[in-house]
Amino acid sequence: MRVQKTELAEKLHKMKGIVPKKTTIPALQGILVQDGFLIASNTEMTVKVKLEGAENEYFIIPERAFDLISNLPDGEVMISVTGKNTITIQADKIKNTYQTMDPELFPLGAAWEEGSEWKIQAEVLLNSMKRVSYAVSAQGVNAIMSSVCLQAAGGKLHFVGSDGHVLAWDQVDYEGDFELLVPKNTVDRLRSLGIAGEIQMKYHQTGAVFLTEGFEIYTRLIDGKYFKYQSMFKKLPLHTVVSRTALLDAMIRARMCAEEKCAVRFDLEGNVLSLSMRGKLTDYHETLELQEPLTEALAIKFDARLVAETLKTFDCDKVRISFGGPKMPMIVEACDSEYKALILPVAVK
Repeated sequence: MRVQKTELAEKLHKMKGIVPKKTTIPALQGILVQDGFLIASNTEMTVKVKLEGAENEYFIIPERAFDLISNLPDGEVMISVTGKNTITIQADKIKNTYQTMDPELFPLGAAWEEGSEWKIQAEVLLNSMKRVSYAVSAQGVNAIMSSVCLQAAGGKLHFVGSDGHVLAWDQVDYEGDFELLVPKNTVDRLRSLGIAGEIQMKYHQTGAVFLTEGFEIYTRLIDGKYFKYQSMFKKLPLHTVVSRTALLDAMIRARMCAEEKCAVRFDLEGNVLSLSMRGKLTDYHETLELQEPLTEALAIKFDARLVAETLKTFDCDKVRISFGGPKMPMIVEACDSEYKALILPVAVK
């Protein structure tokens, strides 16, 4: 095949994160070229990217060839099958031959089953996924807690993620009725591919596919029912408004002064938020102004890392923070959207 080096290198770069480092299927440690597509898979997720000039081709580009391709001079690159399980890459005066794998051993999975489908703009889908995926641990206590929940109901599409310590919930207008649990690894890869335009999504009980003009992304879905997250966002009696950037900067500074784990005490009274952290090597204090007075004083502790990571996912200048008491979670709400998050406190001695 003959392709432009810039296009090939850019698409390989986007896809190489899907190629598994360790696998019992050696053919997966490369990218399959087949019928006009580059194809990468890790058994949980398969990505197909269109590539001009790759029609009627069938071979595997081994992972060790990726760096060479990215460092070739701009211009045309020719890749050809030159023997049994060998390919040759040529560009200008550069030529190298690689041992590769039999493309017949590259597993593509069963043919796609017919299922339900819906459409959404990539910007909307990826922005909401980005907001909530930070709250999901890739090594969650169970498979459901390692997923992002996409739930369509009541004229809204809800995006939810949680690791048991923090819970993030975003929602956008959407007419439909379904619930899908998408693995966090799939969500992270979707966000890294640079997808744009309209996404058509098809799904059945065990899998889903995201289709765009240039991409096909297949993923397994996690079996199970997500917990009733909406009931956790109750209206709390104590609430105020604070500058998001001021509170975020304060959490970052507090973490800089901590040895390891950083539990920051929040003392809220009237229009003042006093932040403090005391350890063997530090005694940190900072005061912020609240933009709405609290009706009663409150002392509560939070993990500064969780608060900082949560605030980074908001875009607005101000956030509303609500409390129910010293042992209850803090709810953080955007002032310009329906995005909100819940953070569990640290026990105050």
